[in-house]
Amino acid sequence: MKEDAIFIDFFTGKSMAPLAAAMHARCFSEAWKEADFISALDIPGTLLQILSIAEEPAAFSLYRIVMDEAEILTLGTLPEFRGKGIAAHLLFSGSEKLKVSGVCCLYLEVGSRNLAAQRLYTKQGFKEIGRRRNYYNHGGKPEDAIMMKNRL
Repeated sequence: MKEDAIFIDFFTGKSMAPLAAAMHARCFSEAWKEADFISALDIPGTLLQILSIAEEPAAFSLYRIVMDEAEILTLGTLPEFRGKGIAAHLLFSGSEKLKVSGVCCLYLEVGSRNLAAQRLYTKQGFKEIGRRRNYYNHGGKPEDAIMMKNRL
């Protein structure tokens, strides 16, 4: 993958909600619907990031910014692009955009069984700051949410 083949775009309006929902459905078994993205993007301070490779959408992240802090609401890489450093590139470029916007801390929650995502976030500088016991319910199977923070 050549660096010049990567394109990153940021959106604050809801025009990209259909694409974000379609990508989310390919990344997660319990996918957000288009209406979920529209609802999120209607809230001021919400930022959608889409990373494309050779003009093909490959990964996305949705951020909520409040004053000098932000939270990753959801982040995903399409299955065919996983294991290629795409999520790290997405997260790095998103963090840089947030930093330029005055954000100093970025928060997220990740499932305790999602070890690949935990490794990604740790490599990007995130630290565990707490847990929410049985926060997720995947088909009747409870899972803790690990809360993480990165100072930008």
